[in-house]
Amino acid sequence: MKRTIQTQVLDRAGTLNRLTSIFVRRQYNIVSLSATPTETEGISNVTFIVDVQEESSSETIIKQLEKQVNVISALDITETNIFNRELILIKLGHPTDFKSFEKLIKPYENQLTILKDVEDHIYLQAFGTHQTIENLLDDLKIYPVTQVSRTGSAGLL
Repeated sequence: MKRTIQTQVLDRAGTLNRLTSIFVRRQYNIVSLSATPTETEGISNVTFIVDVQEESSSETIIKQLEKQVNVISALDITETNIFNRELILIKLGHPTDFKSFEKLIKPYENQLTILKDVEDHIYLQAFGTHQTIENLLDDLKIYPVTQVSRTGSAGLL
């Protein structure tokens, strides 16, 4: 089960290393990681999406994160976050049948933009929840995806 954990930390060297080592020591897989500055100088939000076996595992992680130097707060926002989005950039081999391609991306029309359409490739940009991005990538597997760049998840309460 995937859990979204958001921490607020002081911007100091080694902080991210200390935080990720908590997950590594307990053999939890970090599916996504995003670090962004806040409106307060010297403070950042670090959001993790973590694959855990039991919900109680996230409680243990939270307690361990809160003990770390430079951590101001740590919360499991899986059930309470209102907005949770990722951004993805995709370089795709140009489809031979563009009409079927347009039909395939139609369900994502509000979240997907064709950035550039050149002879050999199409460059796409999309945003959405982690699951929406995964679904888009699954749908695009019938085309030659040559490059993907993806952000971590950002969430708001």
